[in-house]
Amino acid sequence: MIKILMIVPFEEMNELVCQVWNEIEQQEQLSSSEDRYELTITQASTTQEFLNSNPDADVIIARGGTAYDLQHKHFHIPVIELMISANDILQTIFEVRERFGDIPAAVIGSPNMFEGLDRLLEFFKINCKIFYLKENTEEEIYRNVEQAVSSGRQIIIGGIRGCIYAENFGVHHTLLCSSHDSIWNALMSARQLGVTSRRNREFVLSNQAMLDNAFEGLISLDKDHRITALSTAAQKILNLAPGNWYIGMHIQDVLHSPRITAAVCSSQSYIDEIVPYGNTHLSFKKVALLLHGEEVGCVLAFLNATQLQETEIKLRGKIYERGHIAKYTFESIVGVSSTLKAAIDTARAYASTASDILIIGQSGTGKELFAQSIHNASSRSAQPFVAINCAALPENLLESELFGYVAGAFTGANKNGKLGLFEQAHRGTIFLDEISEIPLALQGRLLRVLQEREVMRLGDDKVIRVDVRVICATNKDLYTQVKKGLFREDLLYRIDVLDFRLPPLRERKGDVPLLAEQFIARFCQRAGRDSLPLDPDAASLLSAQLWPGNIRELQNFCERMVVLCRSNSIDAAFVSQLLAHSIHTMTTASNTPRRSANTIDTAKLRKALEEAGGNRQAAADRLGISRATLWRYLKRMEEF
Repeated sequence: MIKILMIVPFEEMNELVCQVWNEIEQQEQLSSSEDRYELTITQASTTQEFLNSNPDADVIIARGGTAYDLQHKHFHIPVIELMISANDILQTIFEVRERFGDIPAAVIGSPNMFEGLDRLLEFFKINCKIFYLKENTEEEIYRNVEQAVSSGRQIIIGGIRGCIYAENFGVHHTLLCSSHDSIWNALMSARQLGVTSRRNREFVLSNQAMLDNAFEGLISLDKDHRITALSTAAQKILNLAPGNWYIGMHIQDVLHSPRITAAVCSSQSYIDEIVPYGNTHLSFKKVALLLHGEEVGCVLAFLNATQLQETEIKLRGKIYERGHIAKYTFESIVGVSSTLKAAIDTARAYASTASDILIIGQSGTGKELFAQSIHNASSRSAQPFVAINCAALPENLLESELFGYVAGAFTGANKNGKLGLFEQAHRGTIFLDEISEIPLALQGRLLRVLQEREVMRLGDDKVIRVDVRVICATNKDLYTQVKKGLFREDLLYRIDVLDFRLPPLRERKGDVPLLAEQFIARFCQRAGRDSLPLDPDAASLLSAQLWPGNIRELQNFCERMVVLCRSNSIDAAFVSQLLAHSIHTMTTASNTPRRSANTIDTAKLRKALEEAGGNRQAAADRLGISRATLWRYLKRMEEF
């Protein structure tokens, strides 16, 4: 909708304006124009009276002194002048002569109304003097009427204010009226200009919105280095009072910084440097705007050091948060065995609740896969999924990772402090894998967090509320760990609200060929080679293995097959050969003799554990094996 605002100096004009507008509307109904127009009429006899009404339009129609005033003040809304021609004024004077005779008259108005009128008055020998208004204020109108009366003028011809003051002075008066044709022409011009004005205002509004929502403080200048646009951020960064009154001012009168002014006024088309400003330093950029090789203006960009630091912190937080995403769903789980389906059904049921969950399963059975699937099937799916392996970090680092710390909490701490994983998981899910490996000293603090859903960062005395769902996982019998004094009984009862067991691979042998085919296809694609079909006999051989490392071990074995296979398919002979050369001899379901303990260097394992102070991860690192492999060796040692 294009809004046209018409200013009329007296109420009598309303009827004529409405009549002309209706005529135009009836004519436009026959056209196919998509633009729609709205006309608003407001009455104001002076410019200030009109401005006090806070006008809002795409184009304004005004006449006489008001039009002259607005145009010369460069009003922000385009102004169409409702013309009063010299002939119209002359016609009014003739009507006055017929009514009052040849008496001295005065015409009061702005210079744009009287072009050529003085020659016509002289030609027709009419006793009429022109009084010019420069500012169209009530004081000036009154002063001109007073001068006209003092000089012997017996009739005043002008606007409503002039007629009112003439009435006060006791002299005759008559209004200068606009003709039908003048109003028609002004309205048609306003409709045309209104379309362009509307588009321009939309463009300016869009640009200003971009300016105000930009992180940097932005200022645009014309070729004379006067401000044409200024963002809200620039006003804050440069400590300027809010408002639009800077528009049109020279940049040196606004910033009062000789260094910046010199850089702006220099011939350099691009500047990027750090400059002092007040009590701080700013990152300052200048980019020249070139048209046909000529600089027609430039854009200035400002940032202060505090903003840069805060942005970096926020950006790190956002990137960190985006990294806490659960990738897998229940549809990602491969298998058709009844034991697996039972576990999935239980997990799906648990996902719809808000209770904490304990997943029990051997290493490599897919505990995190299930944890992510539960999260994505829950009402928290749009929130962070934060996972941590509790066995992967020493006690001091584990505590700071879980609960965070404030600046200066300990030597080497980040100067800005750090959010703990519980805070990062707020409104989402935190997955504590290998929960059995949390040191006893830390279990008490974890228990309080799980009970109260409150954390306190290291070195802080403030409590922070967190809304998280906790999923724990373990490959150990926690009740046995409690009996051994390695796990707190109260913590066990707190995490063991909803539990379920993941079946090891040996209990879902029918899923082995499906998993193997998927792994083989994935590794073939990664290696850029054609797919390798798995022969039925080879699949049966894989299904017959116990796979103590479960799915993770099967996955690694499939990758080994893809790397080493030189034929177009994987057959049983190749699988048998590869199994025979594995790091350890795999047993089958049909033939499961115990291996002798002397196949493992028991002394070496014990020595590594002693040197690592009982820390299994450190011992595994010393031996150059994974923690899961170390666990399997120790398990076998316990069997003999």
